[in-house]
Amino acid sequence: MSYLLHCSECAKNAPQNAPKHLIRLLDLAPKISTRDGFVDEYFTRLKDNDTRANAYWSVEHDHMSIFGRTRYNGHEVFATVLSRWNNKRRSDL
Repeated sequence: MSYLLHCSECAKNAPQNAPKHLIRLLDLAPKISTRDGFVDEYFTRLKDNDTRANAYWSVEHDHMSIFGRTRYNGHEVFATVLSRWNNKRRSDL
C-alpha cells in the first residue's frame, strides 16, 4: 500500500495540487529518511513556522505521509536527538 496516496494534504487538495504535492514528497523522501537530512529539513522549515515544535511536526507529517510511520516519538525525543547532533557537530570542529 502506498502511504503517499493516503496523505490528508493530498486528499484535501485533490485533484489540482495532488501531483505537485506527491512530487514534492517523492523528492523529499531520500533526504528525510536519514537523521542528518531530517535535521537539515527541520532547520530549513524553522523560518516558515512560528515555533520549533511546529517546524518539527511539519517535517514529521511529511515523513509519516511518505513512510507510514513517524521518525521520532514526538518533539521532546527529537529535541534530545537535536541536542546530541549539535554537540557532536561542535566537537568535530
